[in-house]
Amino acid sequence: MNANNKYHILMQGTFSNNVSETCKAFGISRTIYYQWCKAYQQQGMDGLAEKERKPVMPNKVDKRTERLILKYVAKFPEDGPKRIFYELQDEGVNIGESGIYNVLRRNGLSTRIEREAYAKEVKAKKREGAQAVNTKGCKEKPKSLDYKMKNPENAHPGYMCQQSISYMGVFPRVGKVYQYVVYDAYSRLGLVKLYNRKSAIHFIDFMDLKVIPLMKTLEFQIDNLVTNKSREFTTNWDRGKHKYSDFLHKNNINQVAITADQTEVFQPLQQFVAVLTKEFYQQAWLDASIDSFEILEKRLHEYLRIYNFSRVITDGPNQGKIPSDVALEYTGQRETLPLWLFTRR
Repeated sequence: MNANNKYHILMQGTFSNNVSETCKAFGISRTIYYQWCKAYQQQGMDGLAEKERKPVMPNKVDKRTERLILKYVAKFPEDGPKRIFYELQDEGVNIGESGIYNVLRRNGLSTRIEREAYAKEVKAKKREGAQAVNTKGCKEKPKSLDYKMKNPENAHPGYMCQQSISYMGVFPRVGKVYQYVVYDAYSRLGLVKLYNRKSAIHFIDFMDLKVIPLMKTLEFQIDNLVTNKSREFTTNWDRGKHKYSDFLHKNNINQVAITADQTEVFQPLQQFVAVLTKEFYQQAWLDASIDSFEILEKRLHEYLRIYNFSRVITDGPNQGKIPSDVALEYTGQRETLPLWLFTRR
């Protein structure tokens, strides 16, 4: 079945509210149905498309192991495949001598002369990087992010906010929906805006017209904004510029870009998105009265008003408090302001 056929089957199961009968009618198992459903929730129509199966090449070295080999060559260019094999084996890296030789050959490092030239090039780039840092006046080593906020000095609103973009799928009568989120890990204050596509311009619009005004109202700054190392947030080039990174720099917001596989760091944000999906989007999907993008976003803001200004935190150091109250207490404000006015656009 192609992606459109799978999509129609999912819609049939959703609107009929009877997955079993839908599966019988189309001759598929419930397991297959829920696999498609999960793929659609995570990737939209792309998740339902047939994936091209690439042949598994024998003796192919994974990228992590290849990086270890190249790192070793840069440090000890005089060593050949056999010596590299024994050294990596002692470090617990399971790769054969032939695999090492293939990596060296593929990178033009088969001979000692080539490896020595490579080592000099790597060292030269490191020196250039160190000089560039010193030129900018960054003499101190940047502090690592205390993402669990174990240090009491870091346990406050604004120390670590997390940002993401999620493709929520094609909603009936609405169309494509992308969810932009900024979430404060300490106070659990969550801000969300919807767009019909993803773009760095939308991130700037979201921050400039929604997030930053609220931060000013609450009278606290975002110390660290954690984002993925994706091209929507940052550039992969060492000396490249990115519109969104420049925007954050101009607003004195420190961007911490990390890889998406560091799930422990992104856990607070992922929990917030999971709550949104369960308590809002699943109901909104079946709500026939939501027949436009504007109405969907209006209903979302109504839900977030309750989440941020009425819902009680059930665990953690701020258990029993409300997200907005946590933020207000930090700045010494006693009365709850109609802060939702700053988050409606």
